[in-house]
Amino acid sequence: MRKHPNTEPAYLAGPDYRLKNKKSKKNFKFCILHFAFCNKLVNQAGSALIVTLLIVALLLSLAVEFAYEVYVDTNALSNWSNAQKASLIAKSGQTLSYNYLKDMKQLPYTFEGVTDLPVQKDFGPATFLTIKIEDENSKFNINSIIHPNGLTNEKALSSLKKLLEYLNVNPTLAMAIADWIDPDHEPRLRNSEDNAKNSFLWSVDELRFIRGIDKNVFETVSPFITIYGDGKININTAKLPVLVCLHDDMTEMLAKRIIGYRQNTPFEHPSHIVRVSGMETIGPQLLLTKIVVKSYNFRVTSNATVNEIVRVVESVMDTSMNIQYWREG
Repeated sequence: MRKHPNTEPAYLAGPDYRLKNKKSKKNFKFCILHFAFCNKLVNQAGSALIVTLLIVALLLSLAVEFAYEVYVDTNALSNWSNAQKASLIAKSGQTLSYNYLKDMKQLPYTFEGVTDLPVQKDFGPATFLTIKIEDENSKFNINSIIHPNGLTNEKALSSLKKLLEYLNVNPTLAMAIADWIDPDHEPRLRNSEDNAKNSFLWSVDELRFIRGIDKNVFETVSPFITIYGDGKININTAKLPVLVCLHDDMTEMLAKRIIGYRQNTPFEHPSHIVRVSGMETIGPQLLLTKIVVKSYNFRVTSNATVNEIVRVVESVMDTSMNIQYWREG
C-alpha cells in the first residue's frame, strides 16, 4: 500500500505530540530570552566594574599627587627654614672672626698663613660651623705690577713672570695681565689690549677674562695671588712660590731656608731676614719695598651646615674691621 506524501505517522499526528512540540518551542524561546537577559546583566556588571576601577584609579592618582605636593611643599619649607638658619650662623662666623682679628692686630708680627678658628658654641643637632682665616698679605698682589699713576712697575712685573714660570705657566701671560690693567691702549703682545679693562682688578676672578688664562691656569695661579694690600709680602706666612718670586736671585733653596728658619723662630722684624744663610746680599734689597712681618688683610670664610643645607659667607677685611669684599652663597 502506498503512503500519501503529506500523511504523518500516527504517533506524530496525535494531539499529545503536538502539545509537547509547542511546549518545547516555548521552552526553547524562554531559554534564548533568559540567556540574552543574563548576558546583558553580565555585560552591565562588567561595565560597572570597569567604571568603578577607573574611578578608584583616578582617586588614587589624585591622592598620590596630593601627598607628593604636600611632601614637596613641606620639604621646601623645611629647606628654606634650614637655609635661613644656616645663613645666619654663617654670618655669625664672620662676627666671631672680628674678635680674632682684633686680637691679631695687637701682635707685633703675623706668623700663621691659614687658621681654622675653633668654634665652641653648640648650634644644635646636625648643625655645624667652620671658620677659615687666610692671610692675603702672604700672596703676590697682582695689581702692584702697575703703579697708581699708570706706569709699569718693572720689578713687580718681573716678580709676576718668575711666579708664573715657577708654577709652570707661560710667563708671557704677565704681559697680557699688565695690558689688562694699565690705562693705555698699547699692546705688549698681539691683541692683548683687545677688550682690556684698562683698570685695576676688583677681584682675582677677573683673570678668567684675560686671553690665555683658562681654567687650569687660573686654578694653578689663584692660590698665590691677591688684589689686597700694598704689595708687600709677609715673609712669615708666604708660601714657597711667592717667596721664590721676591727677587731675581732668589732660588728655591733660599726660599726653603726662609721657611725652615721661620718654623723655629718667626721673623719679628723684616731686617731679620738677613739672619737666614744666603740672604745677606738679597735681604737688604727687599727691606724697603718687598717684605713685611705683620699682615693687615685677611680672607674669612665661614661655612655653616644645617641638616645638610650649606651656606657660605666669604669676606676680606683688614684688622681695622673695614670690609673690602663680601659674598654670600
